[in-house]
Amino acid sequence: MYMSVKEAALKWGISERRVRVLCEEGRVDGVVRTSWAWNIPFDAPKPSDGRTLRHMKNLDLRLGRMEFSRFEEQKEIIRTSDPTSLRATYHALLPKMILGLFRLEGISIEGTELAILYSQSFLPNLSFETQLVALNMRSLLNRMLTSIGLGSIQGNANPKMSEQRLHYYYGQLLQGLDDAPPAYEERIVIQEGKRYPIPHQMELLFIQYEQEWRCLHPVVRSLFLFGELMRIRPFGHYDWFIASLAFSEEMLKGGYLPTLLESEDIDEFRSALLLTNSKGNYQNLLVLIEQQQMRAVSRLTVRSVEGTSSFAGFSD
Repeated sequence: MYMSVKEAALKWGISERRVRVLCEEGRVDGVVRTSWAWNIPFDAPKPSDGRTLRHMKNLDLRLGRMEFSRFEEQKEIIRTSDPTSLRATYHALLPKMILGLFRLEGISIEGTELAILYSQSFLPNLSFETQLVALNMRSLLNRMLTSIGLGSIQGNANPKMSEQRLHYYYGQLLQGLDDAPPAYEERIVIQEGKRYPIPHQMELLFIQYEQEWRCLHPVVRSLFLFGELMRIRPFGHYDWFIASLAFSEEMLKGGYLPTLLESEDIDEFRSALLLTNSKGNYQNLLVLIEQQQMRAVSRLTVRSVEGTSSFAGFSD
């Protein structure tokens, strides 16, 4: 059963304009848009007012001294690269990222096993859930490139990051295992000795994302979103995967390859993330992402040169 914007405004004691803004920002649970109207579930809770959440402000997020010129250089190379090489480089990143995410989740899987699975062969020694999550994750990342685009690859959509989008990703990741992903469990985040409900922390996160982080460098915004999601761990299961999807989406929107991690860098990545969670310091993680971006773009450059050479040889 749904209610209109006018009915929600009366029920929640706020203006109709404010209800529309909350719907557009994805902060109303279960809201559906049909044509020009918002259909709001009758039992949807009133979203928390960001002004009342300021006392719950997260740890100060810091970068230290950081130069972004190298990121901009990589972005320009990506922008001018041919789409075939760009797709090949993007797709080559995915297995390494997914393998690393499984290891961070504490799930044992080898690179050779992932390669066999991605060649469309199921493995009897791996659980059905692990194999399905691996396939769904790759599918989500592949569709993300088509949807958002990158450089010379034109996208067909510009999705808005929100809590609803994270729930969508969670449902798609577990498609075939759990068709109705649960809402946030009644868990808490303990910060500076105080206990905060997960929904309130997520509310605050997206207020910061939409307001305070809006003018930040795209890579910084991507990292802050990833790091805060891993601090909160909203779903309690496969949070590494959901946070990496959010990171990847933001990086693509900013014009960058989603170079979050490679499986061989797990220990260094863990150490860098530990510093973000305990001190709010993102400098080491940002340096690591910069190194991986440069490494990936160097592979892209090689592919572009090889592709040009092959085409030239064929022409002759």
